[in-house]
Amino acid sequence: MEYTQREIAELRRLVAASRRIVFFGGAGVSTESGIPDFRSTGGLYRQEWDYPPETILSRTFFRQNTAEFFRFYRAKMLAPAALPNAAHDALARLEQDGALSAVVTQNIDGLHQKAGSKNVFELPGSVHRNPCAECGPFYP
Repeated sequence: MEYTQREIAELRRLVAASRRIVFFGGAGVSTESGIPDFRSTGGLYRQEWDYPPETILSRTFFRQNTAEFFRFYRAKMLAPAALPNAAHDALARLEQDGALSAVVTQNIDGLHQKAGSKNVFELPGSVHRNPCAECGPFYP
């Protein structure tokens, strides 16, 4: 998406005039890094799996179909080669400059942190912190 110079200037003005900014984001931020979202044409909801993604990612499915869960998880949830893009970098700079208080994201990829953001809230969790189903500790 291309923005006009007027839109960019307005965003700069709003940022400069703000005392506290919190960024709320989701899949659109990481798609530029090559991570597919769930709902677009090439997204996970449009792909053929034996079960819908929202079913596969449920606790019940994990307990009943652990091997299928991990097949999907490895194939579609992990992107170890993905790198932060310009949006991740810009948000990290805003935080470092003191203009951004926090990032609240639905993304599970850790790219905000990889770009340098420190105050990141990942609402559904992260592929980088996986709790043991039996004893509770988190593992990478």
